[in-house]
Amino acid sequence: MAKQVKSEAKVSASSSPAPRVSAEERQRMIAEAAYFRAQQRGFAGGDSLDDWLAAERQIDQASSSAGPQKKETRAA
Repeated sequence: MAKQVKSEAKVSASSSPAPRVSAEERQRMIAEAAYFRAQQRGFAGGDSLDDWLAAERQIDQASSSAGPQKKETRAA
């Protein structure tokens, strides 16, 4: 019986949409992603606004519940 309960819980958990994040949490996630973008290029060149906007798109796509989104590809 315990196995049946676990499997039912697993099905209902996987079929529910991802929880929404608060505005503060979203902003923190974007700031962190923008920081890592700058870090990957050694904090040289680039533009902090571009980093922020790209990170914002990345976070919004990842948290979108509208279905699968095409991942952003990075130009070399």
